[in-house]
Amino acid sequence: MLFFKKSEVEKRAEKGDKSAILELLRKGKKDKARKLLEKHEDDPDLRKVLFDLYVEEENYLQAYRLLEKYGEELGSAKTRGLVYERSGDYTRAVEEYLKVGDFDSLYRVGSILYATGKKEKALEILERASKIAPPSKREEVEEKILGIKKELGLVEEKKESLLDKLKKGLRKTKESVEFGVIFRGRKVDDELFEELEELLVKADVGVKTAVNLVEDLRKTAIRKNIKTSEELKEVTKEKVKELLRGCEGSLNLPEDRKPVVILFLGVNGSGKTTTIGKLAHKFSQEGKKVMLVAGDTFRAAAIEQLEVWAQRSGADITRKHEGADPASVVYEGIERAMKEGHDLVLIDTAGRLHTKEPLINELRKIKKVIQKLLPEEPSETLLVLDATIGQNSIQQAKVFKEAVDISGIVVTKLDGSAKGGAVIAICRELKIPIKLIGVGEGIEDLQPFSVGEYVDALFD
Repeated sequence: MLFFKKSEVEKRAEKGDKSAILELLRKGKKDKARKLLEKHEDDPDLRKVLFDLYVEEENYLQAYRLLEKYGEELGSAKTRGLVYERSGDYTRAVEEYLKVGDFDSLYRVGSILYATGKKEKALEILERASKIAPPSKREEVEEKILGIKKELGLVEEKKESLLDKLKKGLRKTKESVEFGVIFRGRKVDDELFEELEELLVKADVGVKTAVNLVEDLRKTAIRKNIKTSEELKEVTKEKVKELLRGCEGSLNLPEDRKPVVILFLGVNGSGKTTTIGKLAHKFSQEGKKVMLVAGDTFRAAAIEQLEVWAQRSGADITRKHEGADPASVVYEGIERAMKEGHDLVLIDTAGRLHTKEPLINELRKIKKVIQKLLPEEPSETLLVLDATIGQNSIQQAKVFKEAVDISGIVVTKLDGSAKGGAVIAICRELKIPIKLIGVGEGIEDLQPFSVGEYVDALFD
């Protein structure tokens, strides 16, 4: 039998010695350090370290828990704003960001206000942000301001095609990766292939996919005697379209029954509630009667945000108090929809991955309740994934897949991500059709996913 002797550093760390715990962090022993910090959370100095560690690891829900318990002694106003934003507490996120007042913070405030339906206030804040915007960001802010003005009827709106929206939405990826530049007037040689592989990885396509794709392109270039980079670009686009074959899907909305139920899954901050609101608006514009169900009862902010969207879209809403049983809210919502003749029921759910087993059990219970009233529903179970976290969203997806069968994926925030290539990784890894993509924050910017237009927008 082997016995492992604890080092002096570990012994001191277990007693709550801050310098020893910091030494464990420097050595990369984050799991051990985190457990010890959580054990000594009542120590003001150590909980500050714990808070910073949660933020560094993007564990915003645990960071939020510390803020709820200990308040403003933790982190900077900007960091607190980020934690509140990612946890869905938008009111406090706005308060913290406004304390900072720099460009980035004002831009975030404008985006939050817009997403929660406060367009006039969002416009005011974004116009303040535009005055101090760095040159690289000025065009982006001005576009957002123009979009809000169009929605408010302050300027005449010109309809954009899906391709135009995609090109604009994938701008951050294109600025970061520059696919268009690499294929411009280059000689087809090893250096070009190596650069292309590097750019594909940078766009979060996935290392294995990038390596295999480039190797396939090398062989094709030799076989077809491809000499120019422009020719290679067209071949690359076709190969990527092949990779995405089967990844395109449309919403299943049976016309022979009502109400049709769509169940939405996704972690807090993924854009789930906003997606529901935008879809409610679309269906209402088509003359359909829509019921929203506030099944995320663990966050008052989620219920409030869905209520705002119900008002904006003209949909009805079923809600209860914070902490109510989600399945009972769903039961009541569907029962109302059946009695009142609604065409569609859109159900929001909680996304607390730090409590994985309760979440899985809760989602299964919700599905059981739906099928008790409507055995053939839900017609769609849509998982909402945030493009800004790229392939990390695949791990989230696997947790939700344990709970219920997912029929489609919605990829949000493509306009805010430099990881637009993650759509390819998400599609190939999960083998679930992508049905909708978010290419902007406007109410019309939730669009059907088209493989052809996505690839054209990414490479042209």
